[in-house]
Amino acid sequence: MNIRRDITTAALSMAAVIAFTAPVSAAPINYGDFSGTTVMYAQVTEDSGTDTPPLFGAPTVSGDTLDFNPASFNSSSSGAFGTDITDGTLTLMIMALPGNFIDMVEFDEAGDFTLTGFSNDAFASVTATFFLDIEEVDGVSINPLNISTSMVFTPSDGDWSLSADGPGPLVNGSWSGSLDVDITQALIDNNIPFDVGATKVSVTFDNTLTTLSEEGTSAFIAKKDVGGIGITVTPEPASLGLLALGALAVMGRRDA
Repeated sequence: MNIRRDITTAALSMAAVIAFTAPVSAAPINYGDFSGTTVMYAQVTEDSGTDTPPLFGAPTVSGDTLDFNPASFNSSSSGAFGTDITDGTLTLMIMALPGNFIDMVEFDEAGDFTLTGFSNDAFASVTATFFLDIEEVDGVSINPLNISTSMVFTPSDGDWSLSADGPGPLVNGSWSGSLDVDITQALIDNNIPFDVGATKVSVTFDNTLTTLSEEGTSAFIAKKDVGGIGITVTPEPASLGLLALGALAVMGRRDA
């Protein structure tokens, strides 16, 4: 019997039920706009269907990195049939400042977990799903190009249990996740012509922490730092080489 898989399946089933039945706890929090060196993060908003915001907390900006340091984004359960799901969503618009474009979007986050118990099992997990829409190229609106992807976590792919990661009575550690989304390559792959590149990209980031516990056990997981939504931006004067590469890539695909 695969205990990790069984517990994960149970967690997902409970998550679906809770997501369907839980009322919205509070209104979304709009933190406003944040200006970086070459991009602006507009209408940075967080919401939750399971808890009262804030979970991520108000961000700060340094260079082209928007950084969150959450103090209350966690999930915990204790005892028989214990379960807790904490789900938070961030939405924002990334807009290139004049003379720049959005080349790469980088996401990083980190946290820790603790599982305790002697004879039964406990479980903790983290997931993060991203939905990006490229809405503007070279300053001109386009039919949005949709990109959906998930973050990769280490260790154990973001899933931990006493049975698989023990033996107990205590299993704890740190976790981290990272994701790079190549915006320019997405334009090339979808044969979208451009002179400079993407200039407006909307982002929805759905982050979920889950814990489950059996009798005599407890589970805890927390997000300690959303290591930033870092944007790598190439100045427009340097874009001619990129334009040539983009044109060659598109021509090559058409000739294939």
